[in-house]
Formats: sequence, structure tokens, C-alpha cells
Amino acid sequence: MKLIPALDILDGKVVRLTQGDYNQVKVYHDNPIDLAWRFADTGIDRLHLVDLKGSKEGRLCEGKLFADIRRSVNIACEVGGGIRTLTDFDFYFEHGFELEKDFVMVGSLPFVDRSEFEKILERYKTSTLLTVDAWGDAVKHSGWLKDSGYSVSSLIEEMISVGITNFLVTQIKKDGMLEGPDTALYAELAKKFPQVRITASGGVSSMADLAELSSLDIFGAIVGRAFYENKISLLMMRDWNEA
Repeated sequence: MKLIPALDILDGKVVRLTQGDYNQVKVYHDNPIDLAWRFADTGIDRLHLVDLKGSKEGRLCEGKLFADIRRSVNIACEVGGGIRTLTDFDFYFEHGFELEKDFVMVGSLPFVDRSEFEKILERYKTSTLLTVDAWGDAVKHSGWLKDSGYSVSSLIEEMISVGITNFLVTQIKKDGMLEGPDTALYAELAKKFPQVRITASGGVSSMADLAELSSLDIFGAIVGRAFYENKISLLMMRDWNEA
């Protein structure tokens, strides 16, 4: 299972939100490119980059920074936040991203502009990472602010039917809380959808949490606040990657 560090960016800085609340922001690092290099030096081969302002406003705000990270550090990235058009996808793949190696995250688009989403799939299906943001079993979108009307399983089933094979499932109730991930949810999804790649997000607080998730046969797990609050160190990440 891949350990995937998260760099959530707001106004060019690495921050964390508590349960997606833009009024609960903590700044952890002023130089995202420097931090990306530190992760790469531990053997990390994928970064999770989130444009928080873009997610809220529905437009790319940190695209240039994310392209700079990808080109300078030269490891695979999955980027999201504010993705609304085929042109947004084009931007990344015209600025250093590679098909089937790098991924662009889509969460709100299937709900707010299905025709544009279908255009994206025609060209970038193999590099689309569908973000499933759950409050319990209810899927949210638009920066976790709106209800979709879907359950987690019903959305994944529908997206599989249109050819999506990569999913990032975030349990919002766990995000940033350092209380452990929703392992029951990921165990259920891994069993129900063995044909796709599931990445877990939300609540990882220790290496023990990662070990538990790894036993579920999922593709990856996002590590965010646990690193920034010194629960998981760079040395621990190195040991994980070398194991």
C-alpha cells in the first residue's frame, strides 16, 4: 500500500483544515516545493496536492505551483481543487504531468456539469481520480459543502460503469481529527469493489493505522495532519517505503 503525503495548499502555504472547515485553518509550512523535496528524499513516489481555495471557488488557483512541484521534484502527483473543465485537465498535462502516472482529481464535476465530465473522460479517463467525499455514507461535493444525493457505494458503482478505476474516498468526519481512519468503510469497499483502486483519506494518526489499512488490500492511504503534528515522521515514512 502506498503512503501518500498530502500538501493542502491555501494562498501558497501548506495548511490543514479541521473537518473541511475554512474557518479552522492551521499553517504548517511556507514552502511547498521544499517540503515536496523532503518527502521525495524519503522514497515517497506520489504526492497528494489539494488547491483548497480552488475547491471552494470552483477554479484553478494553485495550478502553476502544482506544475512547478511536479516538474522540479519529478515524482507522480495527484492534484485536485477547482477542476471544472477539460481545459483544467489540459493545463496539467501540458505542464509536466504524464498520462496514467499522474492523476487529476474530480469530485464536484459529475454533479455540477455532467457533460463536461464526460468530455474529460473521453481524453483522460486513465488519469482521472474520482474523489468520493463522505459524511458518514452520504457523498458531499463543492468543498464538502453540498449534498450529492448519492451514497458512497452507489456513486462508485455508477462511476465504474463509465470506466473510472481510481477512487479517493475521504471520510470527512475523520479528516484532520487524528482519531484513526474509517477502516470499516474501506474494508467494505475493498471487498465490494476489488476491481478498482481505492485510496483512503481521513483520520490516519499513526503507523499502526497505516498497517491496519494495508491489511485491507487497498491501493494507498493519505497522510496529512499525522505528519504535520509529528505523529508520523520522515524517518518512519522512509522505513515504510523500504520495508
